[in-house]
Amino acid sequence: MPLINRRLFLGTSAAGLTAGTLSGCGYSRGDGRHGGLSVVGLRAAQLSNPLGLAELTPALSWQISGSRRNIRQVAYRIRVASTEAGLRAGQADCWDSGRVPSDRSTGIPYGGTRLSSRQRVWWTVTIWDDQGNEATASEAAWWEMGLLAPADWRADWLAVETAVDRADREAGMPTFVAPVPAEGKQRYFRLAFEAAADGDMVLTLFSSGFLHDVTLDGRPITLSDHPYLSFGGPPAERFILPITKGRHVLAAGVTPPRSFIPATEVSVAAQLRLPQPGGGVKRIVEGWQTSLAETPGWRMPGATLKGWEAPALQKPQPHAPWPASAAHALRHSFDLTAAPRRARLYIAALGAHDMRLNGRPVSDERLQSESTDFRKTILYRTYDVTGLLRAGPNVLAGLVGDGWYASYMAPVGRYPFGPAPRRLLAQLEIEEPDGAIRVVTTGPGWRMTPSPIVRSELYNGETYDARLEQPGWDAPGYDDASWTPCWLAEKPLGQLVSQVSPPIRVTRTLKPKSIATPRPGCAVVDFGQNFAGLAKLFVKGPRGATVTMRFAEILNSDGMVDQSNLRAARATDTYILRGDPAGETYLPFFTFHGFRYLEITGLPGPEWSVEGHVIGTDLPETGMLRIDSPTVQQLWLNTLWSQRSNFLAIPTDCPQRDERLGWTGDAQVFWDAAAFNMDVGAFTRRWLRDLRDAQTFKGAYPIFAPTVDSPPGASPGWSDAGIMLPWICWRRYGDTALVVEHWDSMVRQIDGILADNPDLIWRVVMGANFGDWLALDAKNPMDETTPKALVATAMLKRSLDQIADLGEAIGKNEEAARFRRLSTDVAAAFRREFVAADGTVGNGSHTSYILAIRLGLLTDLQKAVAGRLLAADIRRRGTLLSTGFLGTPLSLDALADVGEGALVYDLLLRTDFPSWGYMVARGATTIWERWNGDTGDVAMNSFNHYALGAVVGFLYRRIAGIEEMEPGFARFRIAPLFDPRVPSASVDYDSIRGRISVQWRFDPRGALTLEASVPANTEAEIILPVPDGKRLVATEGARLLSGTKGVARHIVGGGTWTFTVR
Repeated sequence: MPLINRRLFLGTSAAGLTAGTLSGCGYSRGDGRHGGLSVVGLRAAQLSNPLGLAELTPALSWQISGSRRNIRQVAYRIRVASTEAGLRAGQADCWDSGRVPSDRSTGIPYGGTRLSSRQRVWWTVTIWDDQGNEATASEAAWWEMGLLAPADWRADWLAVETAVDRADREAGMPTFVAPVPAEGKQRYFRLAFEAAADGDMVLTLFSSGFLHDVTLDGRPITLSDHPYLSFGGPPAERFILPITKGRHVLAAGVTPPRSFIPATEVSVAAQLRLPQPGGGVKRIVEGWQTSLAETPGWRMPGATLKGWEAPALQKPQPHAPWPASAAHALRHSFDLTAAPRRARLYIAALGAHDMRLNGRPVSDERLQSESTDFRKTILYRTYDVTGLLRAGPNVLAGLVGDGWYASYMAPVGRYPFGPAPRRLLAQLEIEEPDGAIRVVTTGPGWRMTPSPIVRSELYNGETYDARLEQPGWDAPGYDDASWTPCWLAEKPLGQLVSQVSPPIRVTRTLKPKSIATPRPGCAVVDFGQNFAGLAKLFVKGPRGATVTMRFAEILNSDGMVDQSNLRAARATDTYILRGDPAGETYLPFFTFHGFRYLEITGLPGPEWSVEGHVIGTDLPETGMLRIDSPTVQQLWLNTLWSQRSNFLAIPTDCPQRDERLGWTGDAQVFWDAAAFNMDVGAFTRRWLRDLRDAQTFKGAYPIFAPTVDSPPGASPGWSDAGIMLPWICWRRYGDTALVVEHWDSMVRQIDGILADNPDLIWRVVMGANFGDWLALDAKNPMDETTPKALVATAMLKRSLDQIADLGEAIGKNEEAARFRRLSTDVAAAFRREFVAADGTVGNGSHTSYILAIRLGLLTDLQKAVAGRLLAADIRRRGTLLSTGFLGTPLSLDALADVGEGALVYDLLLRTDFPSWGYMVARGATTIWERWNGDTGDVAMNSFNHYALGAVVGFLYRRIAGIEEMEPGFARFRIAPLFDPRVPSASVDYDSIRGRISVQWRFDPRGALTLEASVPANTEAEIILPVPDGKRLVATEGARLLSGTKGVARHIVGGGTWTFTVR
């Protein structure tokens, strides 16, 4: 699907209307036009010309274009060849489907010969329409396979570390644990040791809790500040301390960390690197003692200790969270006798890589390899580097930083998914002009050195010392004799998997909206937009000048940035100038921030500038809404920017604080909106593998993915993402390949829930039971504002409906029927348990009614009563919702379902607290995490959090008015919900079958005009109100389906259609 043309329009003229009218319900027919026929938009595995596919039978799709109305495909023929020339000559040696009578143009699996690693195939499609016309795609498409078997990999993993880091790692830093009787109760630890010589001791210290009052022989050791309100404990710290020969004691208190689950134990780990006589070092890693109470002199050598005991060695041992270290530069030289015919670079890292060939980047991608559970899945990328190689000397080089593998990642810390060191794997395959294959791999012969990137972490930022640059290091002719030979690293456990989801890139650039000087020597830049990305700095100044950039979403009252809601994320980039008189440019390599405001200090002079670089997974934007209400229009735009900010490798909750995790609850509620705004097909498939990797032994999907660990049971509203996301993709794109791949996993979750809840009320084994998270009435986030068993059972009902749909779609009819029966039974159990005789649902909360109405849990009579009670309570409260994460996304649909269209618009247009409009009125440019984001708990105040923007799906479906009736928009409905307070609206949506456009507007006299552009080979049902005394005028060829009770339903095929009600 192409990047949408974001043209803004309010309406069109009434050209194309006929004299035929519908008054009450009469209709006059006309004929359409015959036009050209063409085939465009060929895609494999929902991607255009994908490189490095792993699927042996990728699903193929295309679009049909033509000027004639009502074009229908009646047959297709797919041809696939091993060469482009062969395809042009009609030699489909891989597959010729033959003429297949069908109107399908999406989700058709490749059915030819088995493809091999590295193989590229070319393909085309011919279609026939309902008038006997034939068309073949004018340009052949292709896809290319990646490395399909472990034996295809000849490269070795290289360790990316210094020799000292390697020795530290090999000596280890074991973790010891001891119980605490209650949350908040601290414990004390001491480590007595002997120093054999005077000198400097290097101490590395870590705890799963919060260290305090750390001393060496009673003298305080100053720790870095780590806020108690954080999602994880502090990272390991490293200190260089003077030491004298003799006996010493390292002592510390430890307080348990905050967590959803109270801690029952605390841990401590340390490595002491001690000087030895005559040089060398000795490393001490054990010998701890612990107590729940302080005793006299316990911090000093020679103390008499009573009640102290040895802590236990933690089992299993966590990965040692070694402190951050410099990114490294690596390089390898090789010669070629001639420029290659073809070359591919396959590359993965445990860390983040930035690769170059002969001094040029191999791509414009950022932060590869992307976030996964590296214990199970390691994503590799495939690059066509043919044009970067040349005859003579060549150099393959790269930078490797911490990335998602080694950075501090909440809630675990550094190296959450595997042990140090960072690692690099690269395999360059070169086809020479004579057809010979040359393979250059990571292994012996590579060299490395610390780079100018002296620190790079995702949360905390990057420090770059330009004085350490080595010009030409990544090109031929550079002397790397002073660099260290690389050594091999242990092969990681994770399976190498080709990443075919679009990568992370800089997607747009922002100029400053304003620059303030709140204090001397400090500039605060306002980009006018909250976003995820980086600041690109241009500066002139003397060598050694240090510029510090701090990032934030909000400002303090003094005009400086306020980072309090970032919790432990330091979000700071530092650049140390090399002193180039022409000026210097810095764009960080291995970090990103969520921010609107940038505070810059240390600028050495007036010659500087800065711009914002927006980064995210480079997904095509497929939807554009234009609602003639500034409030509602900004709601959509804010939501789009939150999606741009948080669809970054995985769908994160927020891009700025010490979290940035793939929370499944946020994704589950938002995917309806997400799949309108962007083409999320391949992105979904990539992340669902993370969900399967994290699935528990009972089948439960996690609360976030990737994750080191997860609650054993499914979490209502969160774990449901594992079923909701493939269901949305099947509905939007007709993608059954994803359903087949994911089916067994979905069944495991459903059967696990049912096994624990045989009475069909989901009330036990509920994982992290968040309920209607952050509901307005909650005093604390976990408060039960709506009965949690009600929420859970409603979620179970919806998952049963969805998995039944998916089962039918892939021919699992017996299992689908079982799930249909269970859905009916769950609804009956729900009514018995939660619906009172007077129609009250649950405790009468808004979410109780919304879930029951929207998810099909009530009889028709109960639904009508529930709708009245819900609407009445919303109005009683002053036209406001009290819903949280699970109620809000369905709220407007539920009200529209019970005929409360005016109330829907009341809520959308509201600008008082709490409302979406309140965020807009307060200047928000993205969606807030909570309704009271400007006043609530600072630890839960993300200002870039898409969940409450999930109602944008409603804006597409029921305000602009397009909703699929069959998967992949083979049939869809156009039925906007109108209100005179919004005089016009329009939508462009690039569906998998082509662009759908709808524009509607009221003129000053109240006449309604709707124009719809329908893709060829699809059918739309257009539903419009025709009040008494009004008549409908329609384009010739629109077929009246029904016209009763003031509503007209028409069926139309491909083409542009205009309807006017006046």
